Amino acid sequence: MKTASSIVLLAMAGFVASVSAADCQREDIDHYLDRGFTPKQVLELCRNGNAARTPAQADQQGRALDTLSGLIEGQGFRLDEQYFGFSQTICVAYDRPNYAQQRKKACGMAHYQIARAGLKVDQTRKKLLFWGRNEVLLSSPEIERRYELGQQALSERNQQQLQRELPSGNELSVPARDGVSVSRLQQALQALALPPG
Repeated sequence: MKTASSIVLLAMAGFVASVSAADCQREDIDHYLDRGFTPKQVLELCRNGNAARTPAQADQQGRALDTLSGLIEGQGFRLDEQYFGFSQTICVAYDRPNYAQQRKKACGMAHYQIARAGLKVDQTRKKLLFWGRNEVLLSSPEIERRYELGQQALSERNQQQLQRELPSGNELSVPARDGVSVSRLQQALQALALPPG
């Protein structure tokens, strides 16, 4: 029993040390933990000088992150004054179909970072019986995409074929979680928008 409590104390000490190195004071960390933030959320709040926010702003950001994680089919949600980001698992078909009319696929993670300034929710798409998915199409002047699809293991030709199929540009389809209405997701994304600056 003594060993288990020692491990918990060491883990908490490591957490506090990593958060303290990020830009938060001990009082900030205690405040966020007392308000029900997870250690991961506290780390995110304390990165990049975010500790300068008031507790009310931090509480608002934490609620916004919780809302988004409940609405969007994704993970690793990030939110600050300028950007909103998340990750999702995707599969991308590439190359010509073979004799069985099947194309090669690359599956993995896609990471998105979307500028909030100038963010617009363009349209919604609803799942029709078994086809498609509920999603919101948004646009922003700056959408950064990073793909981890095992590209380095592919031949140069296949890498080029895959690169042609990867989505790019200033539009992004944001998928809703099962059971989430498209209008609710649309409202949450519109709330993130800031005037172009």
